[in-house]
Amino acid sequence: MATLQMYMDQSRIDNTFTSDVYSEVWGRDLFVDNSVGRIRKILVHCPGEELNQLKDGAFEEEAGARILKDPKGRIRNYWKDEKLPDLPKMQEQHHVLTKILTDAGIEVLSFTDPTGYWTNLTYTRDIALMTPKGVILNRFAMYFHQGETRLAQRFFAGQDIPIVGAIQGTGTMEGGSFSMLDAHTAVVGRSVRINDEGIAQLRSLLSYQGIDLIVVDIPAYYIHLDETFVPVDRDKVLASTFILPFWFLKLLKDRGYQIIECDRDDPMMTNNCIAIAPGKVLLSDQGVRTRKNLEKAGVEVIPVPYTEIFKLGGGIHCSTLPLLRDHVDMVGDPGPLKA
Repeated sequence: MATLQMYMDQSRIDNTFTSDVYSEVWGRDLFVDNSVGRIRKILVHCPGEELNQLKDGAFEEEAGARILKDPKGRIRNYWKDEKLPDLPKMQEQHHVLTKILTDAGIEVLSFTDPTGYWTNLTYTRDIALMTPKGVILNRFAMYFHQGETRLAQRFFAGQDIPIVGAIQGTGTMEGGSFSMLDAHTAVVGRSVRINDEGIAQLRSLLSYQGIDLIVVDIPAYYIHLDETFVPVDRDKVLASTFILPFWFLKLLKDRGYQIIECDRDDPMMTNNCIAIAPGKVLLSDQGVRTRKNLEKAGVEVIPVPYTEIFKLGGGIHCSTLPLLRDHVDMVGDPGPLKA
């Protein structure tokens, strides 16, 4: 028997990620290794009847928002307005977004909850982290997100997207604070939603793919990195320079990135845009000053009306999770992380 097993050992796969077998098994060997390559497949959720539950909430002055709680007093969602959501308007604005995506040749998939209980599905970005070799599932800090991990697990399994890890235990992580800067570098924003244990687990999981992790601290007023920083081209980023730390801006410049200023006089969430191809972004139609900055830098801007969906707490980047992107040689890629 020992002789048989020694013979069989000639077909051992020592590193799944670098083996040709990976593409044989999963149908591809690359999912998302940057944040600007042409998107081929994307995940969204159109705001639905689940948001009607917000009528059972109450506006709380301390929070500056309508707060929905369950019978145990746990917060189930919030809405940044005293008035109830205008659901038809939200759906109309979301339809504009998805039409732009489909017109660009992107396959748009829908993230759903058959129970209708979980009310924050609109922001699909947060459920997971897409990496070159597959998806990392997140563990949320907030109660109102808890059911999304189970839904995400089922979704990714159904799509034959390999689950290459999960944030577990006391670690917390959300996708809005994660960005693949290049094929060998990721950035994560540490905040009230993303803790040190979650970052430590993420660093370990990424290291198996030869990816280094840069950690940026986010001011208390913000929860995600994508409120302040989004790559928009192979050598350009849109950044709120009045928020981000100097060392991070310097690192970007040293790697060859042009930093385009998100104008501080534009509405909050203006920075929360998404590149659907190199140098082509979807941006809030309210960000008129920032749009000029982008266009001056040679970036094509497609304006999107999103005012009602903003009231749920997120923007365009938050509402989209690219599942497949084309590879792009990003400027300043340092190469694989050395063991």
